[in-house]
Amino acid sequence: MPKKSTAAKKLQGVRKKARDKEISLDHDVINLDGDNEYFKFCGITTADRTQLFASNKKWLYLLELTNNLDFIATSILGGDLDKMLLKSENEEEEKCHFFEKNKIIYVIFGKFPDKKGKWVLEQMAKHFSDLIRDKDVNNLSKFEKYDIENKFKAKLIFILKEYLQLQEVFSDQEIPYVEDWLRLDYVGLSSMSIGVISLLLDDEDRLNVKLPGEFEDPAEEFEMKESLLTAKIEAIAANTLGNTGAYPRWIAVNLGRLNYRFLTFKKYGNDYFLSCLTEGNLKKIDIVEAQLEPILINSLNTPFSGNLRPFNKLKTQIKELMSNVKGRKFTKINK
Repeated sequence: MPKKSTAAKKLQGVRKKARDKEISLDHDVINLDGDNEYFKFCGITTADRTQLFASNKKWLYLLELTNNLDFIATSILGGDLDKMLLKSENEEEEKCHFFEKNKIIYVIFGKFPDKKGKWVLEQMAKHFSDLIRDKDVNNLSKFEKYDIENKFKAKLIFILKEYLQLQEVFSDQEIPYVEDWLRLDYVGLSSMSIGVISLLLDDEDRLNVKLPGEFEDPAEEFEMKESLLTAKIEAIAANTLGNTGAYPRWIAVNLGRLNYRFLTFKKYGNDYFLSCLTEGNLKKIDIVEAQLEPILINSLNTPFSGNLRPFNKLKTQIKELMSNVKGRKFTKINK
């Protein structure tokens, strides 16, 4: 009898662990290692927004969110959608990982080490590619789609069983960073999905914000870019919170060569959210937020009344702060 080749055998330095565990996609949570590792959703959609597979219809919204994030990542942010960390009301952290191959986007949601998540996505892509070879995935018949979904369910269960074979040495790995700085390109403050402060600092056009029509006045064009960017960011935050009960603490976009751009959110009292668009080393985000908080703190003490006038001066103060930060790059707290 030929020997079966498992993922654990193929991975050098990873020992196989004997486990006998049933995997079912019918459960809301697929526990893989107690409360430490689990999946809530595995899904597939095309870059053209054709939804192809969802392991749990409860989280079907994540496919729409994936497409919206992918659009922003590839167009405005100029990179590939990579990861998202979600933070719930009780401070529980879960994450989404994304992987695109041949204009098909694979997404997983739950709690798992980064390296294992990457392996699952690559396996999903490998097995799904086999099922759709020579097919137009954006124009499948109902029968073809049903047949592919059923076959992939079996493949996914196989992948997750292989996951259980992976030794713990296949552990979490933080995003590696090339830079020791984090550059701030945009600051936004919102309350109840209403933009309170919108400040685009990127005057080098690193962010590719395309506007319909042409503008004779550069100042007007810059203001419109600011407004459009704010609208897209607020929609992401509001829709994610409304559908998942959690907000995205950060969304990472891979620019290539270990360079990353980030969209971050931080929640404050009275339903205020601070959003930032940055590039560089995410570990410095606490430094950026710590520099902005003294400017914002008094305004965060009372609920937003709908009057934007008291917030106008904050934009000027943030600009003054940034004028003292060379290249808008934060490395340490400026005193």
